[in-house]
Amino acid sequence: MNIRLSLLVLVAALSSCAAALPRVPREIIDEQTANTLLVVSSPLVFARGRSDIAARAHDYLNAVAVEIDSSGQYRQYLLTYRWSTVDPRMAAPPSPAAGALVIIADGREIRLTPLDHLPVGVPLRPELLVPNHGDVLAHAYAVDAATLRFIAASRTVSLRLPQEALDTAFDLWEDGRGALAEFLKRASAT
Repeated sequence: MNIRLSLLVLVAALSSCAAALPRVPREIIDEQTANTLLVVSSPLVFARGRSDIAARAHDYLNAVAVEIDSSGQYRQYLLTYRWSTVDPRMAAPPSPAAGALVIIADGREIRLTPLDHLPVGVPLRPELLVPNHGDVLAHAYAVDAATLRFIAASRTVSLRLPQEALDTAFDLWEDGRGALAEFLKRASAT
């Protein structure tokens, strides 16, 4: 076996090992509130094509599971970050008040209403997997472990934002269901 082939085999083996490693959620201590936040290691990323505006334009929504431990009281939230590659001159961004979310998992609709504001101790910061994009619209939803478990175990998952002018489905773009399942194994509220 020559050296080049050996290196290719080694790289392929290391890549498959890295892919098999569990995605461990992160713990963050909020210095302002002394709350502990458990954050999923990677988000569910949904996208819908916007070929009506440009060939490669997309609207995206990242969904991030977070658990807040406030002096032994555990609450779970789903944070969403709505962003787009569509030029804002071509299509106006959604209204910040338009936060209704419908998750469709294995044909079942899960309707979520946004909280009036982000939970205490959850400012927008990189540790909460906020996309590195200029115009991000964030919402938070109170959820329970059973709902998150159902989403993590579902075979198909998509979502809709019914309050937006374009009410077409966002399909799964980057699959974070494995990371969500790992998050649920470590979450205290489960």
